[in-house]
Amino acid sequence: MKKSLRRAALTLPAIVAAGLVGVGGAAPAQADPIQTLSCNHGHTNKDSGEGRTKTRMRYRTGPHTSCSAYAWVDKGTLIYYHCWTTGESIEGKRTWTWGRIAGTQKQGWFSDYYLSDGGATKQC
Repeated sequence: MKKSLRRAALTLPAIVAAGLVGVGGAAPAQADPIQTLSCNHGHTNKDSGEGRTKTRMRYRTGPHTSCSAYAWVDKGTLIYYHCWTTGESIEGKRTWTWGRIAGTQKQGWFSDYYLSDGGATKQC
């Protein structure tokens, strides 16, 4: 019984698509799956490393450029690393470091592409 229900569920989309071809002349194009980008990534202070920014850059609420930016930091700013995660690829580099700007309580996500030594070594 379970196999027949599963088979029916798998063939139903094909039947519907065939019916649409008959009505409209062509099957509708399949949409690419929508990727949900989250700006709410967990982080903890697991890493004792530090590094400097290679250029003036923004640090963000999440590891994607679509996430809000807190502010700009200047080239050479010292960042204390907490941990890293994967996010949006910047120039082929998909890792981002959660860190704190030295001498402040300001924290956020920094693309590892813009960090002098590639960012944190401990995963969030």
